[in-house]
Amino acid sequence: MAGNPRLGHAQSPEATRRAARGGTLIGLGWALRALGVVMAISGTPGRALFLVPTEGVAQLPWWLRVVIWLVILEAGWLVFDLGSRLLVQGKRHTATVITSFGQLAGVPYVLYLRPFVLDPVMASRTPEPGRLWRAPFELRGLTQEEFLVRRIGRLGRVVAIGRPGERLPLIGAERGYLPLDDWQDTVGELIRGAHVVMMSAAPGPGTLWEFTESVRTVPPARLVLLICTGPEVYEIFRYKAAQEYAARSGPGWPPMPHLPDWPTPGPQAKGRKWEYPLRGYITFDEAWRATFTPFEVTVRTLHWGWTTGREVTAQLEPLFGPLAELPPAH
Repeated sequence: MAGNPRLGHAQSPEATRRAARGGTLIGLGWALRALGVVMAISGTPGRALFLVPTEGVAQLPWWLRVVIWLVILEAGWLVFDLGSRLLVQGKRHTATVITSFGQLAGVPYVLYLRPFVLDPVMASRTPEPGRLWRAPFELRGLTQEEFLVRRIGRLGRVVAIGRPGERLPLIGAERGYLPLDDWQDTVGELIRGAHVVMMSAAPGPGTLWEFTESVRTVPPARLVLLICTGPEVYEIFRYKAAQEYAARSGPGWPPMPHLPDWPTPGPQAKGRKWEYPLRGYITFDEAWRATFTPFEVTVRTLHWGWTTGREVTAQLEPLFGPLAELPPAH
């Protein structure tokens, strides 16, 4: 990436991050998660909590023993859940903050662009599939963004612009910070230097500018639109993107890509639909012809602990496989 993109004068979370506190929270979080697993699978700590000797438990009615076991199981889940919350907070204290985007020169990176209003959704923890018969430790308490970035990371370092004023960076993409009134030049350089630009489609003015700038400067194969909204918001994005492109475009710009209609739902697969913000993605061929690929993961009511991750990997391989084979951006 040419030049040395500046960070401007945006407030960075550096002043509020505490590495020692983060390490303590991470250690405590892992300890509580381990305790939760032990409680859930053995019930031994539960007996100690209830102060009921083993032989006493054997003399209780079977239905009461089932109730006690379920209480211990749920208590183990709650302890594990608390550990996961502490782990997320600790990771935020120790997350990498990009102090100069110039350090990305010569480094393959994926630029993750999204409207800041999406951050609270992506900062929540990834939902476990199912409820009663879920595999409670399957996704290990990852945040939505962390889950996605772990898959994008095979393409390179994943970087993003942090929301100005946030006290701690979110977990997932590495963040650098820019002022609200002086960001377009730097983001434009980041777009041009990225191995891949992955952008959440949304009708906000910042996202519309980023989309039109990407179409102007990025080869089609390197741009991916992530659809994290419903059909109504997507239609608004399509309409406003065409307006923004018409207002900005000039000589030498490629024609505005035709964004596809929302795909017609196919037959529902057996099992339970996994609730995740990503609804689909749009890729472009060399002539800017767009393809909308739905993203929907369904898991059976009873499933192995690794089922969801395996299904997600299988559905995203048609996207990440070709992107991984692209030559370096520069």
